[in-house]
Amino acid sequence: MRKEEIKELIDKIINEKIQLLLNRIDTFQSNVFKSIEKLKDFEGLVEFDMPDNFSDTSAGGESSAEIGTLNEYVKEIATATNQLILIGSMIDGIQHFCDRAVIFLLRDDKLVGWKGKGFSGRTGQIGDEDIKKVFFSLSANTILKNVVEHKKNYMGDPIGKPDDFLIYNRLGGGKPKKIFVLPFFVKGKPQAVIYADSLMDTPIHHKIIEILATVGELSLDMLPIRQKVLAKIKTQEFVEEPEAEIKFIEQADELEKTSAPIRANDPERYARVIITDIILYNKKVVDDGIKNRNLYEVLKETLLQAKELYMRRSSDLRYFEEQMVKILAKGDRQVLKGYNFEVYK
Repeated sequence: MRKEEIKELIDKIINEKIQLLLNRIDTFQSNVFKSIEKLKDFEGLVEFDMPDNFSDTSAGGESSAEIGTLNEYVKEIATATNQLILIGSMIDGIQHFCDRAVIFLLRDDKLVGWKGKGFSGRTGQIGDEDIKKVFFSLSANTILKNVVEHKKNYMGDPIGKPDDFLIYNRLGGGKPKKIFVLPFFVKGKPQAVIYADSLMDTPIHHKIIEILATVGELSLDMLPIRQKVLAKIKTQEFVEEPEAEIKFIEQADELEKTSAPIRANDPERYARVIITDIILYNKKVVDDGIKNRNLYEVLKETLLQAKELYMRRSSDLRYFEEQMVKILAKGDRQVLKGYNFEVYK
């Protein structure tokens, strides 16, 4: 066999192998994209069969109604699309099984109130919204500090540590009958504290609260993955605003730092990211709100939470309000009737 024939044969074999490899790569990519598409249905992750004996109350167990309620809150937490919804669902669920519930974030040398439920504002109590003004220094010897340091739950009398009276003075409503306090972990480290109490001898279902907290921790760890998958699926649906940035933000950056950081000196971009995130997860609500000219009314809580999030990094509210009109309301400020514009005129 001549040298040229050998070369041609080798080239032919190589080209055939390259083509075979390319075909396999194409098949592999196709299968990967199909698998990603299937991931948009997360319902299977939160569906489960309840054992028949789990709701048996003969041995002091929870009632079937309570188990059903737990099941619904677990689904809400596990399918949350951002941290605000996730933490909100978790606190709502916990408060269903006690009188009052709060989550305190660990910030440097103090614990700061972030979300509370069950605070009526009557008989000396603060209201739910006032929780954000409550904080406790870690230099104070409270049960809140103790569960963070020892990473252990506490269930029992309200005065477990010398400075616990500070908790009840700031929450109001007098000394509770019982309290349940547990650390909240993010990626294995305590980053917050959950507080639940009983003011009127209402039983604290601490086992159920532990389940809800654990589901919250696991769901929070999985949230960045869930957001990335949903982003890939939904990006093609969100094309009305060519300049919009389809990215995901940390709605509670005190809890974890998983998203790419946005520079503190770029408030306009940060505002744009927050607003586009709202549109991405509330597209139908936004469309209906613009059509019915009641956009602020239907998104009031979400927009106020977004505003609070923005103000944590920037004091210049002008960019947030500007992007809210330009991107969210598509330039029609009147559909945001009811919102109190502080800077953008």
